[in-house]
Amino acid sequence: MLHVIANTSFFLTAFVMERLQGAEGVRVLHHESLGRGIDKSLTKFIEASLPWAPERSRYFSAQYFAQLQAIAPQDSVLIFGVENIKELRILRRHIRARRCTIFTWNPVRDYQQNALLRLVHIRALKSLGMRVVTFDPDDARHHHLPLVEQVYRDVSAYRQPGIAEDVDLYFVGQDKGRLPTLRRLLAVARSAGLRTYFHITPDKYQRYRPEEQALLTTAPLPYADNLAWVQRARCLVEVVQPHQSGPTVRSLEAAFFNRKLLTTRLGGAQDDLYSPARVFIDGADAPERLAAFVQAAHPPVEATLLARHDVLHWCQQFR
Repeated sequence: MLHVIANTSFFLTAFVMERLQGAEGVRVLHHESLGRGIDKSLTKFIEASLPWAPERSRYFSAQYFAQLQAIAPQDSVLIFGVENIKELRILRRHIRARRCTIFTWNPVRDYQQNALLRLVHIRALKSLGMRVVTFDPDDARHHHLPLVEQVYRDVSAYRQPGIAEDVDLYFVGQDKGRLPTLRRLLAVARSAGLRTYFHITPDKYQRYRPEEQALLTTAPLPYADNLAWVQRARCLVEVVQPHQSGPTVRSLEAAFFNRKLLTTRLGGAQDDLYSPARVFIDGADAPERLAAFVQAAHPPVEATLLARHDVLHWCQQFR
C-alpha cells in the first residue's frame, strides 16, 4: 500500500490528489493544518524536539494520529507538499513504514528567501531519514537530490468542448519578482496584436509604481476559474523564478489541456513534453515569430508522455 500524505489546504494540491481518490493500492491522508497560535507552536516545538517518540502525538488530532498508526512497516509513504521541518519530524517518529519519500513541490530557493536559510532547510529535510526528491534539475544537481518528473493529473472530466478560444496569451500567478518580465511580454504581445489576459497578484510588502499597479489585481483567482481561462486560451504563459530550472504546473496544464506554452525557461527544449510547434521559448525563439506561433496549428502531446506526469501513474515510483 502507498500512503500519500498531502497538504490539501492548497487548492492545487487538492485538485491533483482528487485523482487518487479510490485508486487501488493508494490511500490519501489529508495532512492536518492546525493553524497558528502560541499554544500550537509550543506543542509542536516540544514534540519535534523530544529525543524519543511519545506513545501518541499531542500536536496532531487523535483521528489523524490513528491514520498514521495504521501505516504498516511494509507499506510506502509519499509526503507531498509538506515541508515544515518540525511537523515532518513528528510524522517520521510515528510512521513505521521503512520507505518514506518527501516530494518538494517548490524550488529549493524561493524568490524572496535567503539562500543560506534555504540551504539549511534542505539539509534539515535530508537529515530526517527520508528520501527527498525534486522536479528541478538544478536543485537535483546542486543539492544531490534524485530528480523526478513534474506532476499533474488527467483532466478529461474537466475539458469542456466548444469553448471559444478568445484569449491568445494567458498568465495567472503572484508577482514573485516576475513583473518586469511580464510587462515586457505584454508589450510584445500587444504590439503583435495578440489578445491577453494576465491575472497578476502583488507580493506582500512590495511597493508598486502606478503603472505597475495598473497590471495587478488583489483578488486571487479560484482554481476552477483558472481552468475556465485555460480552456479559453490558445497559449499559456510560464514565467519561472530566477532560481528555477524545472517546469511549473503551468507547463503541465498546457500539455494536458492541449494548449501551447510560452516559457522563459531556456532549458524547456530538453523537456520530454517539448515540441517547437507547441512550446515557444522566450530568449531563444525570435519575438517577431510569436504571433505566427500562437495562431498556427499544433499536434497534441502523445498520451504515453502525458501518462508519465499523471499523478495516478507518477506516484507508483514511490512504492
